[in-house]
Amino acid sequence: MKRWAAGKFKGLGWKALAVTVMVVALMVWGGFGQRPQQGTDGAPAMVTPAHAQNDNGSEKKGQIWTCSMHPQIRLPNPGKCPICGMDLIPATQEGTATAGGKAPMRRLVLSETARRIAQVQLSPVERRPVEVTRRLVGKLSYDERRVAHITSWVSGRLDRLYVDFTGTVVEKGRPMVYLYSPELLAAQSELLHAVRAAKDLRRSNLRSLRSTAAQTIVSAKEKLRLWGLTDAQIQEILRRGTPSDHMTILAPMGGTVVRKEGFEGMYVKTGTRIYTIADLSSLWLKLDAYESDLPWIRVGNRVRFEVESYPGEEFAGTVSFIDPFLDEKTRTIKVRVDVPNPEGRLRPGMFVRAELHATLDGDRPPLVIPASAPLITGKRAVVYVAVPDEPGTYEGREVVLGPRADRYYVVRYGLREGERVVTRGNFKIDSAVQILAKPSMMTPEGGGGGGMHHHGGSEPAKAKAASRAGVMEVPALFRRQLMPVMQAYGAVREAVEARDWTAARSAYGDLKAALDRVDDGLLDGHPWMVWDELSMLLKNDVIVALDAKKEGERRDAFAGLEGHMGRLMAQFALDHQKMVEASKPLEVPETFRKQVAGVIDAYLEAHEALAADKTQEAQEAVNGIRTVLGRVDMALLQGDAHMKWMQVLEDTEKALALMEQSKEAATFRKGFAILSEAMAVLAKDFALGTHRPLYRIRCPMAFEGRGATWLQPDDQVRNPYYGPRMLGCGDVLEVIP
Repeated sequence: MKRWAAGKFKGLGWKALAVTVMVVALMVWGGFGQRPQQGTDGAPAMVTPAHAQNDNGSEKKGQIWTCSMHPQIRLPNPGKCPICGMDLIPATQEGTATAGGKAPMRRLVLSETARRIAQVQLSPVERRPVEVTRRLVGKLSYDERRVAHITSWVSGRLDRLYVDFTGTVVEKGRPMVYLYSPELLAAQSELLHAVRAAKDLRRSNLRSLRSTAAQTIVSAKEKLRLWGLTDAQIQEILRRGTPSDHMTILAPMGGTVVRKEGFEGMYVKTGTRIYTIADLSSLWLKLDAYESDLPWIRVGNRVRFEVESYPGEEFAGTVSFIDPFLDEKTRTIKVRVDVPNPEGRLRPGMFVRAELHATLDGDRPPLVIPASAPLITGKRAVVYVAVPDEPGTYEGREVVLGPRADRYYVVRYGLREGERVVTRGNFKIDSAVQILAKPSMMTPEGGGGGGMHHHGGSEPAKAKAASRAGVMEVPALFRRQLMPVMQAYGAVREAVEARDWTAARSAYGDLKAALDRVDDGLLDGHPWMVWDELSMLLKNDVIVALDAKKEGERRDAFAGLEGHMGRLMAQFALDHQKMVEASKPLEVPETFRKQVAGVIDAYLEAHEALAADKTQEAQEAVNGIRTVLGRVDMALLQGDAHMKWMQVLEDTEKALALMEQSKEAATFRKGFAILSEAMAVLAKDFALGTHRPLYRIRCPMAFEGRGATWLQPDDQVRNPYYGPRMLGCGDVLEVIP
């Protein structure tokens, strides 16, 4: 065993191993890690992370605690690890960029040295026409539209075959078979008797008899036509005046006899096939295409191909049909190409090597990234995007890719034009992200593993405890905004279970719209980070589901969505039934509702004043809000309604105090943003939109990109944070009915 191990290491090469160790050490020294500080005695000193304590040694607000064995555990307070029971330690933010407390979970910062060692290279996300060449193989065959079969339409005996062998070229109307049939003799006799009877009745005064005789002639002729006789042959019988027990079967089309299945003296029944004729002036080329080729293949594509019989010579055809079925054995789909063959040089059965040049359909070029940018594992694709204006900062994203076009991948969702993605060094960045227990290519949910170190106990039970312990506190308004997400998800689940894919597609669209309407400006710190990650994954799930064509693909897409929704519900302690109940307006006396409606009226006056940059009028409106608040009789409320009003009142008082004490317009508007959130809760929980709808609108650019919302009585956007400078900046999030 030792000799074997030594041989293995020797095979790896000590030089390569030494280089690898040096690179890892330099990366850690250069930016993936921190160098230990030295104590007074020269030994490494125990250093508390800079974010863990303030200068006075107290714990810093926002500190996250984790487990050294289970780094996926991230809790807001110190204590025991819910999985293994070890003491939690402060989580370092090493390698993490923060921007106002809103750093994505997959963000990483590399020093200049680390970037140089990792050889990081970037390329832009751009729109460009992409052409792909698909090399396919296939075989030539007959054009089924140009194939005719000569069969016996009446039972009898083949007395003579005019074509003795296959490969004979025949013209339309050429005699092919001389057939003996007693049934044919009887049918001809019926026709001749009917003709004679009609002549005898020509002078009869009975019109009905003459009509019957004429109809008998028509019926007798039609019977012979159905047995394969042409009009010319029927006229010959009438001219001759005597029946015959033989008939000649003619070629229905010109072409080549490709099959001879009868012989002279053979007795045949109705429907027996005698010859097969094919017109070889046009052939079908049947190509085998893999599933990955299908996005590029369209009816009308030109195909060029070669055959072994004519080396160096190129032939061409046009795609006319794509088989709707997949061959489960070969995992290929037949693509049919119409090939003109006027000289007859191409023969059915020839093997073909073909090339198809195609581009994606669309009004404008697709969004693409270099093929080296995504890290693909299974159905997931991870890319790392350079954060603008922050050198060395990279943000990981899961994206939805379209087909590969030679050196590029088409991006379906997840990236914007102009962003720069890492095309070299991305695997090293992903490894560093994984070491920091963040979501990465190999660990999509983050965490450093630790699956073999449990210190006893039931792992499923411990995991549930960890999930409960990791529940985050978020604003009530944010939870309320998640209600449409939960409702749309419920509709998706019902449609998938019923296999109603039309309804599922509509529900997926509603889910995407609900996710887009959630205001992440309500969150900060770790809750924002978690929502940023999960919302990205959920939107990707929706795009994948909408692209799915087969039932298996649709169910796989829903399984991914179900898993991510489970994480969302666990992280934010969401209960669908409780959220439905909580979303119902509180039962309050109409007198109280009228009193607080005056608060909304005064708030709307403040909004209009700020939108017009009339600060003095806005201040007067704020004074009006305080006056109306003083008239509200909270004694009218009981139970939950009273508690909710006290919460709204507390938030409103904070906002009013900030606005009243402000000496600058920026501070006044900051207070108005806080007031707007309180008014939204007030309007929803106390059903103040029943008399008139209120539109909740968000400006994503307010307060240096953090965003802010406000209420107004119509959907004509009037931005109170920028005023006339950017009056129309904003999008309607919801309508409060």
